[in-house]
Amino acid sequence: MQQAFRNFCVAAASLTLIAACGDSSDDGGALTGGTGTADFATITAQNAPVIAGTVAEVAMGQGVFSSLFNPDIPITTSGAGAALSPVMKSVLPAAMKTATPSQLFATSAGRENCAISGTVDVQITVDNPLEPSISDVYAFEFSNCDDGSGVVVDGGMTITIITLGGDVASGNFLIGMQIEFSAFAITEDGETTSANGTISIEIDTSMPPVTTVSVSTSTFVTTSDGMEEILTGFTVEITEDASTFPVAVTVETSFTISSPRIGGEVTVTTSLALQSMGEDYPFVGELRIEGADQAVIVMIALDANTVRLQIDINGDGAIDETLDLTWDELMAAAG
Repeated sequence: MQQAFRNFCVAAASLTLIAACGDSSDDGGALTGGTGTADFATITAQNAPVIAGTVAEVAMGQGVFSSLFNPDIPITTSGAGAALSPVMKSVLPAAMKTATPSQLFATSAGRENCAISGTVDVQITVDNPLEPSISDVYAFEFSNCDDGSGVVVDGGMTITIITLGGDVASGNFLIGMQIEFSAFAITEDGETTSANGTISIEIDTSMPPVTTVSVSTSTFVTTSDGMEEILTGFTVEITEDASTFPVAVTVETSFTISSPRIGGEVTVTTSLALQSMGEDYPFVGELRIEGADQAVIVMIALDANTVRLQIDINGDGAIDETLDLTWDELMAAAG
């Protein structure tokens, strides 16, 4: 359910830890919006599936972030030999080749050619070349970087470690980082998605088999095909319990999203934590979506196949419409 988010978060952590620990594997600006002044979206029975589907994309790790990071490639948290998304695959060899695998200099800089065309400028500033430390910075500037994966990357991405604990070598650790995107853009199949903003991520694997991933941003702006979408006040906490098979996943989130797809802005809170098994849709959970004039959609997971929308059109607290959809139908409604 949260694979796109989790893969992105763990890819960033893996990149940071691999660079800091000296793994030698080669396998692996200003905001343009987000002022929070958008009008709240009018909720109707007709547009409720579009609004709820757009919200579900974000809550389940799709939509705003998924176009930036490929969710289909498995990623490990241990560092060595991690299989990274195409964007991160461009970064990792560049980071590694700026210094010998056995030792990163306290400050390293270099320019690497991407596999097909373009370059990555890398600036690494670390306190200890042999292990990660708080305030380590990994800055990357992509220029028409094509690594052969079908994705071309431009713009800046800076990763700064802000918290660190546990045993990195064993894979049982806590790492917190900020990732700043500046005029960052990827182009795939002729479509360009740009991103500006800073994301804070904390990954806690210190108490296996449970992993917790927390992501937040005050403002994050993406633009694709001329359509700008803005997340503000975004938080999500993903808890994965690997003692079951499939893995048990629990998600709690809150955010405001502004998008032309929904005709304005809505705020989202978790009434009941979303729960799923593995990559299935949630079988339990409720999200509350509020638009203009206190109109509300309550999105209720009935099971892993079906979701119910309870719609209060006039904001009086009474349910005016109820729609039952399959999860696939809801996600398709977001377009």
